[in-house]
Amino acid sequence: MAVKLRTASQTSKTDVCQRWLCGDTMTAKPEPKDPRSLPPWISVADALSALEAASPSAAPIRVPLSDACGYVLASDLRADADQPAFDRSMMDGIALRSIDCASPDAWVQELGQAPAGTPFTAQVGQQQCVRVMTGGVVPEGADAVVPVENIERSIRNGGTGYTVSHAVVAGRHIAKRGSEVADGAVVLRRGQRLTAARIGVLGSFGHVDVPVYARLRVSVIPTGSEIVSVTARPGLGQVRNSNAWALRAHFTQLGAEVSLRESVIDDQDVLDQVLSSAAAQSELLVTCGGVSMGDYDLVAGSLRRLGAQIVFHRVALKPGKPVLLARLGSSWVLGLPGNPVSAMTCAELFGRPLVSRLNGEIGARWVQSSVPVATPMRSTKARA
Repeated sequence: MAVKLRTASQTSKTDVCQRWLCGDTMTAKPEPKDPRSLPPWISVADALSALEAASPSAAPIRVPLSDACGYVLASDLRADADQPAFDRSMMDGIALRSIDCASPDAWVQELGQAPAGTPFTAQVGQQQCVRVMTGGVVPEGADAVVPVENIERSIRNGGTGYTVSHAVVAGRHIAKRGSEVADGAVVLRRGQRLTAARIGVLGSFGHVDVPVYARLRVSVIPTGSEIVSVTARPGLGQVRNSNAWALRAHFTQLGAEVSLRESVIDDQDVLDQVLSSAAAQSELLVTCGGVSMGDYDLVAGSLRRLGAQIVFHRVALKPGKPVLLARLGSSWVLGLPGNPVSAMTCAELFGRPLVSRLNGEIGARWVQSSVPVATPMRSTKARA
């Protein structure tokens, strides 16, 4: 059974905006839209495929390691040394020659210790061992480490040593030099987003001046004469500008540098000016509201007037049918519906992969799957 996400019934913008006032300005009522001019539906899969046309638009820069988390790498980075740089003990125990402990209950004499950071400089000989700690250098002559659980300290012939309870196999509990990463190998690739774990990798190989793509500049543009500040008490037919703040937080979490614009009244000329100005300053414009089929849904009209290419407008998706994607000059425009659930659904579904591609991230994509539902799901009478 196919599942369609639906939002609760909401009043259309045409019903809400019965007055066309914003301060002392009255906007001219636009011409009614011709239903025959509606753009064709496309599937969610086709809409996501359309995003693949977006290519990195952010410039390569360099940032210090302390600031690099969240950025996308602009070039491959390589190891400057073997990892580990020496034969490293993987356990707390004793390093010895496996040939001396080929059978259980063998005894070896202790020569000294090799804690992490302080190597033992002498060579391990016949029936000898060195106490080693996790991360310590395995001394020359030793080819295995026996963990403390398998040894018992004892004294024989006036010497301190250990009885080894199990037979020992060569190479046991030793990470050989270069076994994790060889000197010169690629450790992180261009297009990878720098997570906390990857920052650790950079530090391991001395990359303190990191080549990355600059953070994508995003302008969030709320539209609608009914929108008022979140600090205002809404009047009849008005709503607070909560969508814009949610979208600002969302795209900031995606690693963008977000500029939150003032809400735009339902005036075609004013909207034209705002979109044109924002496109000159941002690689991605995210509008909220004004993309549906009402008389005061003006975003698509303004984009056409400015010469934008409409990539898609209307996706077979609930919530989020009117979502729009366009190219305005060198900038991209993601037009989101004004309903909060629709806006955030589309910001995640389409905004996340779009930001990833524009920021040079490689391999970040949605995986679409179908699952059965436990009980039938029916649409409400309020929405078809």
